[in-house]
Amino acid sequence: MSSLLLRVVLCGAVDDGKSTLLGRLLFETDSVASDEVVASLRASATSGSRAEPGTLDFSLLVDGLESEREQGITIDVAHRHLWLPSGRRAILADSPGHEQYTRNMAVASSTANVAVLVVDASRGVREQTLRHATVCTLMGVSSLIVAVNKLDAVADPSRVFADIRNELFGRLQSLANPGGAALPPATITFIALSGLRGDNVVSPSDALPAGDAPTLLAALESAALAQEAAHAAEHEARQARPAGAVDLPTLRLPVQTVIRSGQTRRLAGHIARGSIAVGESISVWPSGTNATVIALGSPEDATWAMAGSSVSVELDREIDVGRGDIIIAATDTDLPVSLAHLATLVWLDPDPLDTANSYVLRVGPLEVPARVENVRFVLDLLTGDQLSGHPLTVNDIGLVEVTCDRPILLDSYTTGHDTGGFVLVNRLTGRTVAAGMSLRPLQRESDVTRHTFTIDREARERLNGIRSGVMWLTGLPGSGKSTIADELERRLFERGIRCYVLDGDAVRQTLSEDLGFTPADRAENVRRVARTAQLMMDAGLIVIVSLVSPFRADRDLAREMFADSDFLEVFVDTPLETCIERDPKGLYARAAASSSQTQMTGVGQGYEPPLEPDIHLDGRAPIRDSVDALLAAISRRP
Repeated sequence: MSSLLLRVVLCGAVDDGKSTLLGRLLFETDSVASDEVVASLRASATSGSRAEPGTLDFSLLVDGLESEREQGITIDVAHRHLWLPSGRRAILADSPGHEQYTRNMAVASSTANVAVLVVDASRGVREQTLRHATVCTLMGVSSLIVAVNKLDAVADPSRVFADIRNELFGRLQSLANPGGAALPPATITFIALSGLRGDNVVSPSDALPAGDAPTLLAALESAALAQEAAHAAEHEARQARPAGAVDLPTLRLPVQTVIRSGQTRRLAGHIARGSIAVGESISVWPSGTNATVIALGSPEDATWAMAGSSVSVELDREIDVGRGDIIIAATDTDLPVSLAHLATLVWLDPDPLDTANSYVLRVGPLEVPARVENVRFVLDLLTGDQLSGHPLTVNDIGLVEVTCDRPILLDSYTTGHDTGGFVLVNRLTGRTVAAGMSLRPLQRESDVTRHTFTIDREARERLNGIRSGVMWLTGLPGSGKSTIADELERRLFERGIRCYVLDGDAVRQTLSEDLGFTPADRAENVRRVARTAQLMMDAGLIVIVSLVSPFRADRDLAREMFADSDFLEVFVDTPLETCIERDPKGLYARAAASSSQTQMTGVGQGYEPPLEPDIHLDGRAPIRDSVDALLAAISRRP
C-alpha cells in the first residue's frame, strides 16, 4: 500500500452542493464513524436542515461548526480522511464558497494535488466558480475535476452538462494564466453527478450523461495512481544515477534552523526542489560560500535525499549560515535574485492594497520588508479583461511589481512552489493580506553594472557616416504612420544610410507578445520600444518608431530616455473619420461589430495628441511631402 497522501480540495460557488457531495462520498465509502452518522441524522431532524424528514443531511457530516449548521453554509475549511478502493489515502478539504472566505479556500488549495470544482447545474458557471478555478490554477493544482452537480434538478441533463462543459473549458484556458503565472491544469476531468441522490458519486448511474470518468471516486482513484506513478518514476531515476550526477542545479534547500550536537553543526530544512547527496559541492545564498556535504540526517538515514524530504546537512567546514539562507548547487549561478519581482497576487484582506504601505514578505523561513510598487492590471474574472487603474480589493487577482528592501531569491512559481510562492503580512496587525506567485525577477538599474566596450556609439556613427537618432511617429491607428515610416526607410536606404523601423505590429508579435492593451500594458510596451530604440541608436542607426503610443505621459517618459537632439517626436495628425474610412487592417470595423473590444484607441480608449511635437505632419497630405519633411529634419540635426 502506498504511503503517498493525495490532497484534494473541494471548491466552487456558495450553495453549489460541495458539503453534500463530500458527505455523500464519505458516507458511501464508509469513511465516517458510526457515531458521527447518528449525530448528523439527529441534527437532520432540526428545522434548519434541508433534508427530507427521516433522511440524512449529508452536509452535516462535514459542516461541524454551529454557525455553519445554523446558516447552512461552509465557513471554515473542513478536512476529512478518505480510503480509496485501492487502499490509498486521500485528505479532502471542503472549502467555503462565499467570497468573504476566499482566503480560506486559497489556503486549502495551496497544498492540494487535485481540485474538485463543483458547479450547480441549475445556476451554471458563476463568478466565484471562475475565481476558485483561477486560484487553484495559480496555486499549482495539477489536476482539476469539474463535478457538474444537481443535474437531477434540470429538465435536460445532457444539454446542460454539455453547455457547462464547453463554457467552463474555454474559460479555464483563458483565465488560468493571468500574466503568465501558471499553466492550465495538466488534466481536466468533467463528471455529471448528483450529490443529493448519489448518482455517479461512488456508483455509476444511467440516469445522468456520461462524463470523462464513471464516478467521482473513480476520478480520485485515477489521480492517486497518476501521482504514485510520477513519484515512483522520479525516485527510480534518481536512484539509478551515481552520486555525482544527482540533479543539483535545481537544488533549493531553505535553512530553517541550525542544529548543534556536541562538535557537530548541521543545517536543517525541507528540500523544496532538486536533490542533495553526500560528497556534493553546494553553495549558500546569499553569501556565496561553497562547501562539501559530508553527512545527511534524515528519517531514512540515506546518503542522498530528494525534494519533499526533511534533512539536516553537515558540511566539511564551518560557514556562516542562518535561518532564511538557501542551500543551492555550487554550479547554479543563474539565480532569480533581484530587489523587484513580477508576481500574481490574490488579495485577501478587507482593506484594499495601499502601495505606500510596507508589508512583510514571507517565503518559507525568509522574511523581508517589501512594498507593492505597481499594479499592472486586475483580472476581470467574468470577461477575462485586464483592468488597469483599479486598486486591488478583497478577492481580486492582479499582476503586480513587488519591491523588497534587499535582493531576494524568488523562483518562478511554476518551477518551485515553495521558493516561488509567498505571502504578504501587515506589519502592524500580523494579518496575512495577500498570497503571491512569482513570475520572474525584474532588473533595476541598481542590480547591474554596464561594461564599457572599446567600440562606442561615436565610432559606429563615424563608420556609418551619419549621426544616429530616433524619430518617434505617433498617431491614431490608420493615420498613416507605417506607410510614412516604410517610405522614409526606403529613401534612407537608397542613400546608403543604415536605418530600421520599429513598427508597432511587429513589436506586438515579438518583444511585447505577452502584453495586452490596457493602459498599463501600453505603457510597458512604450518603455520596451524606447529601450530597444536606445540600443539600436547606440549601434549607429537611424531608428524610425511607428507606434500609436496613445498616452502623452508614456511618450514623455520615452523622450526622457534620450538627449534632446537624439529624439524627434513626429505627430501624424489624421482625423478619426479619415482613419475609420481607411481602416487598412479592419480594426475599426471589428471594434464597431463587437462591443467587447473596448481597448481600441480612438473608439474605446482615447488618444492624447502631442502638445508640442518636434514635427507635425498632416496625415492626409501626399506621402512624399511628409517624407521630405522628415528627411529635411534629419539633415538639419547637429
